Amino acid sequence: MALHILKSDDGDTTERSELSIFEGGQVWGRGLTGSASEEVTVSVVHFGPGARAGWHRHTADQILYVVSGIGKVGDREGEHVVSAGDCAVVPAGEDHWHGAHDTGSPMAHLTVMKAGSETTVLDS
Repeated sequence: MALHILKSDDGDTTERSELSIFEGGQVWGRGLTGSASEEVTVSVVHFGPGARAGWHRHTADQILYVVSGIGKVGDREGEHVVSAGDCAVVPAGEDHWHGAHDTGSPMAHLTVMKAGSETTVLDS
């Protein structure tokens, strides 16, 4: 496999608000790795004010790196305010949620996961 460069004007950012995992507002996403990596997937996800992913878990660790705005990441122990430059590491199997939520600010993060990881959306 050769070096892959995804330029800023390559690929599409698509609205994902209708997906069952999201609630509370508009969400857009853009895959950054596509088929260029067999090991990891990387996407940038933009949450409008009030939007978040509902409770869910993954079969692999998830790394969330906040690139802009203010958001929250929560688990069964509580919630944490995050902002640009913060990084959250969510272990595989951990019930969690993340997004702009009630901060009044939009938020965008990179999500990095092992390729093939499965996501389970939870009721709450």
